[in-house]
Amino acid sequence: MTKTIHKLQHNIPEICSNIETFIDETMSKLNREGAVMGLSGGLDSAVTATLTVRSIGANKVHLLNLPERDSKPIHQHHAKLLAKKLGVKLKTKSITPILRASKTYRLLPIHLIPFRKLRGKIIEYAKARFFENTSDKILEARLKPEGNSWIAKGNAYAVTKHRMRMIMIYQYADRHNLMVVGAANKTELLTGTFCKWGVDHCADVMPIIHIYRSQLEEIAKHLEIPEVIQNKPPDPDVLPGIPDKEELVGETAVVDQILFSLENNNDLSEFYNLYGKDAVDRIVSLVELSKHMRESPYRL
Repeated sequence: MTKTIHKLQHNIPEICSNIETFIDETMSKLNREGAVMGLSGGLDSAVTATLTVRSIGANKVHLLNLPERDSKPIHQHHAKLLAKKLGVKLKTKSITPILRASKTYRLLPIHLIPFRKLRGKIIEYAKARFFENTSDKILEARLKPEGNSWIAKGNAYAVTKHRMRMIMIYQYADRHNLMVVGAANKTELLTGTFCKWGVDHCADVMPIIHIYRSQLEEIAKHLEIPEVIQNKPPDPDVLPGIPDKEELVGETAVVDQILFSLENNNDLSEFYNLYGKDAVDRIVSLVELSKHMRESPYRL
């Protein structure tokens, strides 16, 4: 019988305590005066921000929200809600001018479409047009695109935003002698659903990188993260028409079970019966294709 993913219900206080100690000790080792992180309005950054405030105090935490033209206003609203709950002022700065100056928006012709919802509909149509199943093979194509293809351009369109955010956060951190806190989780790390060298990859400390997304949901309940944030889908919020990572990679609880078994060299055959061989093999393929994203740059 394949082992199931560790349940955190009885260990959550201890796990949170260990993370908080880790954040505090890392800040001391780096000789920083506080911490800064990007607060997107999503669950990952909400949990990470809460643990950081519990660790070093609200007076030492800086929260940045860096929206751009395609960002949904609801996420900024949720970021403000969480910052208020934590007692930390949220600093908001649009990165649209930087993206426009770098010609990022020219990578896809959707900038010619005046309304955000209509842009999303166009991209949804494109997904249906190029992929038989809209949740199938998009991520694989992103990880091995043909040069100058629409997939390659769309990938550049999306990841440039996170890389710009990384630059802005590190500029702020260096100016104020702060430690950059990242909010990537283990599910993203193993499936490659993050931006290499982006805000969800580059940080001085990644306190939840060892925690699967489904486990993180249990921690969010324990920390009493606002329910509107707990209940929202994991939205990458970089491209209209792709509002939910689960649409791309699959249901989080299922994906995490497969990842956990894969990591522990367990037999995956029982998952073939539960979820279908194609679904299981797809997760295995994503882990392999994204391997380079988890490694240091190639060298002699």
